[in-house]
Amino acid sequence: MDQQTPAPQPIPAPAPQHTPGNMPVYQTAYTPEEFKKLFMWWWILIIVGIVTFIIFIGYFALIAAAVIGWILMYKHWKQIQDGYQKTTPGKAVGFMFIPLFSLYWQFVCIHGLAQNMNAYADRHGVNMPRLNESLTLTQCILLCCTIIPFLGILAALAVLVIGIINFIAFKNASIAIAAHKLQHAQPAPAPAGAPA
Repeated sequence: MDQQTPAPQPIPAPAPQHTPGNMPVYQTAYTPEEFKKLFMWWWILIIVGIVTFIIFIGYFALIAAAVIGWILMYKHWKQIQDGYQKTTPGKAVGFMFIPLFSLYWQFVCIHGLAQNMNAYADRHGVNMPRLNESLTLTQCILLCCTIIPFLGILAALAVLVIGIINFIAFKNASIAIAAHKLQHAQPAPAPAGAPA
């Protein structure tokens, strides 16, 4: 009696980690307090840097503020990664350090962040005020104008003011997104064999 064993059934492939656009999806668990704390330190260092700039120790505070600012920018990008973004957090921040290319890339990093945060909030039902995409676009255009002699000084002052306004808006949006994620977090499944 020759019985044939049935052919093994194929195991279904796991769901792809890189959904629309082939971008990675990051699971983040930031808290609103993290954004508040980092932003507070950024703000303190900006103020100290500007006030002490005249006596040359302000440079150190401004450098520290820039580092914290880039950390915040990375975290803003990372927490909205759900597969629909056109860039990763590492590229968004890292490409800003490429000379001349950064004049283009700021439109992706800064203006694109506003667009992506608004779209993320719409997709996931996050209750937050919409980011002003026109203001981020204005910041990027003015930042390009800073390389023009004489006009560059006025453009730089405008970028400083508009940049702070946008940075505050990004911080508030990130706090709202982090709070929304915490409210809607799925509890982790209990390990197999653990008592219920």
